Amino acid sequence: MSGIEDLKIVDGVPTGLPDIIANYENELLEAEQNLKIKGKTLEKANFENPTWQLYYDQRRTELHTLVKYLDGLVASTRGKLFRSYTETYQRDISDRAKDQYINNEPAYLTMYEIYLEIKDIHDRYQAVCDAYKSRGYALNNITKIRVASLEDAII
Repeated sequence: MSGIEDLKIVDGVPTGLPDIIANYENELLEAEQNLKIKGKTLEKANFENPTWQLYYDQRRTELHTLVKYLDGLVASTRGKLFRSYTETYQRDISDRAKDQYINNEPAYLTMYEIYLEIKDIHDRYQAVCDAYKSRGYALNNITKIRVASLEDAII
């Protein structure tokens, strides 16, 4: 579930976003604790790594869908504003000037701010996914070192 179905567009602005953002941010707080290796057995850390990595990767994918959806809403807002400048503006202005006017429109800025909030959370989930990959390499190296130590002790 990407959260798109939880969004309702009211006056051109998606509502329900604070709850979605709070949910994802709370899970990010838990990620730091889940990433820790210290205080866990090697077996437990190796066992939980792919499970957590899959979980956070799925959440990142959901956020990616939400980012793409909001990107479309930003483009739609920009398009509506561009059309209004084209159809209702008293004098003929260039497309570049219209773009500059649109960049200062409150409707566009609000939508773009919402987009950036979701994009930020998506990027943080991407960082957590990368951290789990690094954790996997670290666990692999620790396991190999311990196996090598055991082999040395047996000989």
